[in-house]
This record gives sequence, structure tokens and C-alpha cells, in this order.
Amino acid sequence: MKYTNPMAVHKTQAEKLRAYNAACAAGALAWDNNGREWPLGRVGLDAVEYVGGAWRVQNNFAQLIQVVRGEEFVLGERLNRTERNHFEFYRARMVGINCYGRFILSGPGVIVAKYETDDETHWAYGHTIEQARAFLGISLYDKYMDLIHGVACKKKISRGSK
Repeated sequence: MKYTNPMAVHKTQAEKLRAYNAACAAGALAWDNNGREWPLGRVGLDAVEYVGGAWRVQNNFAQLIQVVRGEEFVLGERLNRTERNHFEFYRARMVGINCYGRFILSGPGVIVAKYETDDETHWAYGHTIEQARAFLGISLYDKYMDLIHGVACKKKISRGSK
């Protein structure tokens, strides 16, 4: 899957093509993340973006991205862990974005928790399994609060309505 760079100036393919053709005709250069210069005409349209006043060769990022609470991650191994709550846990690496596109951040990874319902898949992350579990539990409670309250407090609600 090809991910677009949110820092790119051109928001449509047609707009980008017009600017790319004009820049190629003017002999513009493109830079890669190692600082090398390339004649823009030798770099394909899909391989570059105009970011920060220059054409930038985008990183080849082939990993599948999973968005969890607004952050991008690449999931790694599923952890061999079975719990009564039916959550799944994965090791994951956070994705960073710069003018050259996406890359996997260095440093310690995180744990991503997943829970599938009939309607949707819920995700959360934390530095530990305990954090990921807690954040996913809170998210599920927020979503299903009325249902949980109705079942957990059935007798209390019944007495109050008499």
C-alpha cells in the first residue's frame, strides 16, 4: 500500500502532476533522506513529494500500518497470551513521518491490545501489557457503559423504578 505524506504541499494528483512537469522542465532536483541530489526527471512522480520548498524522494515504506487511537503503528508478533477478556496483544513499533515519508521510530516498542466485536475492532496501546489492557478496557467501558450498567445494576434499577 502506498501512503501519502501528510506534509506534501500538493493535495491532488493533478495539482502534483502540473507542478512536477513544470519543475522537470526547469531542471529541478530532488533530495533523498541521505542528502543525495537527483534530477527530478529521473525520479518518478509517485516517488516524490514537494515538502518544505523542495522535491523530496519518499522512503519506500511497505509495512502495513495500523492506526490505534490516532497514532500509526506497525504490528509485530502476536503475544502468546490468553486472558478471560479475549484481548489479543501484539508487540508494535510506532511510525514517524518527516519530509521523506514514513519510517519506524527507534527506541522501545509498545504493546497494542485488540478486541473484536460484531460491529468493530477496538484498539489501544501502552508501554506494558497492563497499560494496553487498561486503556482498552476503559475504551470498551466508555462505548458500552449503558449496557454494562443495565446488566450490573439490574436489581438496583428495578427497585428504583417501583
